[in-house]
Amino acid sequence: MQHKQLFLALSLSTLLLAGCSTTHYISVTPQAEVQAANLTNERVINVSTSTQLNSAIGSIKTGINERADIFTTNDIKLSVKESVLKGLRELGFTPDQGLMPAADLQIDISKMSYTTKVETLKTVATLEFELKVTLAAKGQTYKANYGSQKVREYGTMPYQQAIQDDMNALASQTVNRLLSDPNILTLLK
Repeated sequence: MQHKQLFLALSLSTLLLAGCSTTHYISVTPQAEVQAANLTNERVINVSTSTQLNSAIGSIKTGINERADIFTTNDIKLSVKESVLKGLRELGFTPDQGLMPAADLQIDISKMSYTTKVETLKTVATLEFELKVTLAAKGQTYKANYGSQKVREYGTMPYQQAIQDDMNALASQTVNRLLSDPNILTLLK
């Protein structure tokens, strides 16, 4: 009986010292939050998205040796495109109606990351989301970068839902920057 208790205590200690490892799967779906407006477009607005990123966003390592890898479960290209189209419609645009040639709005999701570093026993997480945009309309080409960054501090491993909420807030903030750029809006009118 004593050997069982000793074995159990040693096993538990080993688990605590080794830390725990897990995987967080999140869905990144930015939400466009713009003021409804009466903007109109003369030309069709063609929105396309691309990325060289894969589903791995990053990983977490805490001060108490907990570990987690973070992956997206959805197609980020599709979710950004849907969010931008929804925002354009709320602004009053009708992207699928108008004259040709279309205004071409190309969006490259260039960064989506979650990195951590340990400072003493706290974990400092840096979240980043970045879009590179090229708009060709009215015989002009406009290029812009929109990025957002957020820093969070944790004592222990954050919950999967908290990571998802933080990444979605950051992605939404970035999409909203694109949708509120006066140069974009002027060229789309």
